[in-house]
Amino acid sequence: MRQRLQRVCVVALAILLAHRLAQAEPLTNVPATPLQQSDDCVLRLHEVYDEATRLEGRTPQEQAALADCVRSRVLKIKGLLDLTEETRKDIQKAVRAAESDKAVDYLGSVKICCARAEKLLLEAEGCATSLALKTTPPPAAPLVATNALGTTDVKITPRPPSPPANRRFVERTMQTCLHHEQFAALLARAMNLKLDPHVSPEDCSKMLAKLAIEPLGGWHLGKCVTVDNVYVACARAMNLKVKDPEDPLSYGQALRDEGLGVDTLLPERDPKLDPPFVVDSEVRAFLTSGYAAPLPSAKRVAPD
Repeated sequence: MRQRLQRVCVVALAILLAHRLAQAEPLTNVPATPLQQSDDCVLRLHEVYDEATRLEGRTPQEQAALADCVRSRVLKIKGLLDLTEETRKDIQKAVRAAESDKAVDYLGSVKICCARAEKLLLEAEGCATSLALKTTPPPAAPLVATNALGTTDVKITPRPPSPPANRRFVERTMQTCLHHEQFAALLARAMNLKLDPHVSPEDCSKMLAKLAIEPLGGWHLGKCVTVDNVYVACARAMNLKVKDPEDPLSYGQALRDEGLGVDTLLPERDPKLDPPFVVDSEVRAFLTSGYAAPLPSAKRVAPD
């Protein structure tokens, strides 16, 4: 009788343990919830901000240009951190209200903030390198080249420049240019940001600014967009790595390296001249041609 009772107890204990294991096993395969993912992003943002702050502390303050370059990135990372913590509160409210769609939408903004902060940290780290490159004079080329015997000057005939690409004439004036708030609205649509259907272009620029996606110097309502503005804002939206975070041409090269039609769809950029204005049709064509493809949404902006 005692042995039978022991066997019954052992079987019952085995069934109980198997039931608990069956309940616990699926939990290991459950993907992280939006709240968990947002917590991870906030934790990483704090780490990025601490790294950027330490970098700023090591920057010699007597080098004003370098200090400003790093400081501007630190401030933007701090802004992204504050925005992410506010968005995490929205995710918590959405989770409590069982509004999963809202929680997922908020999580998208959090992920953008994390990605931008990582790139801003890289830009801050690249400030010293880029400024050092600017201050280093290029090596002087010899004025005269000689042959191996050193008795006869070698005359080099320069290659004639290639003919310029055929470009249609575009009137670029204050009246015909694309304005900053209009560009911000197009860019927000290309990024598929979750915006109110009745959001204004000005609100779009504010939203992008919070994500540190903006031209060098920020958004200026009513001001004409230059090709440099397009370079910087689009490269930042795509989180591309640039060699010189203070040089718009570096952002343009990053877009070019990504395979975008910088040279065929946007106006020519002569480094010796001021950047030209862009018009609405050029930016729409640039976005439609594949800018949005590397983004998670892959949503393109269709021309009107």
